[in-house]
Amino acid sequence: MTASLWSSRVMLSGDVLRRGPAIAIIYVTLAVVILYPVVIIFTEPFSGTDISLTTSFIRVFSDSEVIRALGNTFLISLVSVIIAAFIGVALAWLVARTDMPGKGFFDPLNMIPFYLSSIVGALSWQVILAPRTGLLNVFLSDILGPQAILNIYSVGGISFVLGLFYAPYIYLFTLGSLQSMDPSLEEAARMSGASVLRTAFRVTLPLSAPAIFSASLLVFVTCAGIFGVPLVLGAPGRVDTLSTLIFRAVGDYPADYGEAAVLSLALFAFTASLIALQLYLLRGKAFITVTGKAYRPGLLKLGGWRWAGFALNSVYLLLVLAPLLALLLVSLQNTWTGVFEWGRMTLENYRKVLFLEDVARRGLFNSLFISVIGATIAVAFCGLLALILHRTRLPMRRGIAFLAMVPVALPGIVLGVAFLMAFISTPLYGTIWLIMIAYIVHYLPTGVRNMESLVQAVSRELDESARMSGANWRQAMMRIVIPLIAPGMVSTWILLFVTFIREVSASMILYTYGTETMTMALIQIMEYEPYGVSGAFGILQTVLLLLCVVLIRWLAKLDFSRSRLLAV
Repeated sequence: MTASLWSSRVMLSGDVLRRGPAIAIIYVTLAVVILYPVVIIFTEPFSGTDISLTTSFIRVFSDSEVIRALGNTFLISLVSVIIAAFIGVALAWLVARTDMPGKGFFDPLNMIPFYLSSIVGALSWQVILAPRTGLLNVFLSDILGPQAILNIYSVGGISFVLGLFYAPYIYLFTLGSLQSMDPSLEEAARMSGASVLRTAFRVTLPLSAPAIFSASLLVFVTCAGIFGVPLVLGAPGRVDTLSTLIFRAVGDYPADYGEAAVLSLALFAFTASLIALQLYLLRGKAFITVTGKAYRPGLLKLGGWRWAGFALNSVYLLLVLAPLLALLLVSLQNTWTGVFEWGRMTLENYRKVLFLEDVARRGLFNSLFISVIGATIAVAFCGLLALILHRTRLPMRRGIAFLAMVPVALPGIVLGVAFLMAFISTPLYGTIWLIMIAYIVHYLPTGVRNMESLVQAVSRELDESARMSGANWRQAMMRIVIPLIAPGMVSTWILLFVTFIREVSASMILYTYGTETMTMALIQIMEYEPYGVSGAFGILQTVLLLLCVVLIRWLAKLDFSRSRLLAV
């Protein structure tokens, strides 16, 4: 019997997942949490009336405020991508393809913004560049006069902060592509007389174009639907985006769900069209950078420019870490006037956050509960979907892959509005379980893609051998495949844990009293408490998040080392 014939029989026989009810349950689950909310938000603009969808759109978009918000959304997304792409691609090239000093030191530090809340980042830059009380603005106005004031409450300020905090996404995508590239391609260009920069622009970066383009599109779509930073930095300067208008439509009394639905549909159409454009442009394109020929990774010699690269990376880290240091200084002041004074040093702000602010304690507990339980459920569910897609021959399994990818086109605030409209009359509304489900659905594409790559990396011959030895499908998966992908599952869990704990868009729409998350608690504290208290809670959130990541990574390495020892 040939291996392929045996593989077909293994995949089709003795499978508990082959039965109809299993696939039906998965389809029903995905339909309820993905398709049902999407259908509701599509029908809401004209439910109960004879008004057409076109009429609803004309009514909403005839408002000049909406037009300005639409323009701000596009401009902020575009400028943010340009900033993030410049930083991310430049740093990835320096770390992966050059002899820049300190690469081992810079590589993990370049990912720090990924683990931080963008709300905390916005608050940090608010401390530095607020027009009248910003640390840097007070310093510049004393030296150069009031005309030197920089305004963070603007389209440029919002774009700058988003660009800094989403640069790690493009850095990570580009770094992986550059590290796997055959250096002989660059060597050929150098031997032909091309300079280092010409080689980078004509050979290296074009071959990494799919990774750069995909990451840039991801950042563009994310910035188009992001809510936290435009809320913190846009509201004082009256800079509206589609996401802030959606929140206002839902949050005002009486709530205008029709307008919220129309704006959500516009944002959904915007992001979905960009994703479709990406698929179209990359269709049929070949970017082969890894060949079967063995090679030793080579580095481009920058000469004296090595230290210029070192300075560039250092400046980026300074722009990320200096605002956090400023926020720490503010948290230690009983009153903030734009200047740090030793006589105003106090720990009262931390005592208030830890022992007196009920919303802070609720936010801490709720976020940890949602993140730990939600990430665990998400990894298990995504792992099951990946196994079904690549280790079974279930009928209609490709439909599961399609449904799982639908949320990639739904910005967080749009998903929040959809869940609100779909489940407001159910017992789930007003519970942290609804927020948890929204988080899982929002990042389902991320989890599924990660788990698919892990499952596909394991040769089918391994679990097929187990089946030939008498193991059933479940035993083969539990004893062979899952142990092999366990380290990758832990990494996926960490990714989702960090993402859940700093998520704000969906929870801003779905939270009620008692279900506040950490980011929601921070936003509420910022509304009625001085800078010092907000800064103290932001610093505590950042420290807690980084400690959780370090602890989880340490436990994962310890467990993996023990597994290897037991295997030996």
